[in-house]
Amino acid sequence: PMYNKSVLVRVDFNVPVRNGIIAKSKDQRIRAAIPTIRKIIDNGGKAILMSHMGRPTGHNYAVLRGFKEKQRRYLQIWADEAGVGYTTFFSINSGKDKKKILSWSSVSDRAHALNESEGAGKTDLFASLSNEEKKVLLKRFQSDKSYGNSTFPQLRQYNGFDDELTLRPVALRLSELLNDGSSPRVNVKFAEDCLNADCDVASLEPGQVLLLENVRFYSDENSRKESERLVMAQQIASYGDFFVSDAFGTSHRKNSATMVGIPAVLGHGCCGYLLQREIMAYTKLLGGAPRPMVAIVGGAKVSDKILLLEHILKQIDSLIIGGAMAYTFLKAAGYEIANSFHESGQSFGDKYGEKQNIDELAKSFLVKAKACNVEVLLPVDHVCHFSCEPTDTPIITKNANVPNGYMALDIGPRTIGLYQKCISQCRTAVWSGPMGVFEIPTYATGSFSIAKAMGDGTQERGLMSIIAGGASADAAQLCGHSSRVSHVSSGGGASLDLLEGKVLPGIHALDDKHT
Repeated sequence: PMYNKSVLVRVDFNVPVRNGIIAKSKDQRIRAAIPTIRKIIDNGGKAILMSHMGRPTGHNYAVLRGFKEKQRRYLQIWADEAGVGYTTFFSINSGKDKKKILSWSSVSDRAHALNESEGAGKTDLFASLSNEEKKVLLKRFQSDKSYGNSTFPQLRQYNGFDDELTLRPVALRLSELLNDGSSPRVNVKFAEDCLNADCDVASLEPGQVLLLENVRFYSDENSRKESERLVMAQQIASYGDFFVSDAFGTSHRKNSATMVGIPAVLGHGCCGYLLQREIMAYTKLLGGAPRPMVAIVGGAKVSDKILLLEHILKQIDSLIIGGAMAYTFLKAAGYEIANSFHESGQSFGDKYGEKQNIDELAKSFLVKAKACNVEVLLPVDHVCHFSCEPTDTPIITKNANVPNGYMALDIGPRTIGLYQKCISQCRTAVWSGPMGVFEIPTYATGSFSIAKAMGDGTQERGLMSIIAGGASADAAQLCGHSSRVSHVSSGGGASLDLLEGKVLPGIHALDDKHT
């Protein structure tokens, strides 16, 4: 009985936005949520969607709740700036830097009277300027060399204040997708404040959709304090009758008011169609997948993947290692890797807080793999260049050694053949992490070849093939093979946790009881 009921849906709409536009090639996460949304509104329900985008600092709800005027002013700033965050960027600077920026502005005379101490009114004065003037001032500040070493230099280096963290463009794209030839027209509304949306919710009619503003605009969403998360969860829970989670990509976050807190407050929670597909795919994979099974693991760091590697040893027959992490293993095995990225000689803290030497860890893992009768395949040749830049003339090594002065940036043709043959002999394949710097066409062949081998195996002989989200999914999408495999996960971090044998808090919080 969903008619006229308000259904809260946690989605993952953390998609790239450029100048307020979401490219059609980058809207997969929005498209993936459509079946769940359709189910609700086609049955006369009211879909209330919530998501995060990026990592804004956020405001504390407990503080703003007691200062309505301050809350109104913050929201007005976000609305006026369409979420680009000029004022947020300005606010994190020192009093001295703020004064300098304002001295170039049209309100310089008023700024002159303000002191450098906190709370003097400099941020309020900056917020009163037009968006165009704010942009000009901040770009000038960024290029001013005398201020290049002040607090948060990384923001100045990549125009951090241009990041668009509002979900308003998502609401527009969602409306386009829901009304792409459908009838009757679906009304998609947008709530400027996820914690002050009572009026927006009350105005919803059966079959309509409401998207709440970025839940991370409040720090309570990911607060370490359970009491703060609970207050936020209670407020959003008050908007709805039921809760549906369709955000696999954030299901590994235990400190989340919207993923874990809301189902706890409501006393129930069920999965949407996207989350259901993820659960079914990984249940098949981890619950007795056809053997032989190969795991293809890449990416930058051994330390990021060591728990995964050790956990899956008893479930696989072959292990393919690529990406930058391969060079750490090759170095440990005595090969020359020259300037290739590696972690050799480094250490990291394990889950028990103890320091682990990466070289010893790599050697120890290879011994464990042999004891488990797991064949470990490492690159036997590489595509190299002097630096991680595009080139028409990369060199291909004759063996696993990298020449002095070069860095390996992709697996070579002999390695590709070796890896493809291994995949062709298996009945199950799971891939986590690219084989090289696939974002640069010169070094994309290795990753694209893995995607093709998995796609061919799936289509031609029924290979169970799973791409575990993240950069691997991006590579498969880029080369056109993502639609040819059994399953492409929507969450890299969540997939990694599952493959490491961890329980995902966002799924554990659900009960799927019928209401």
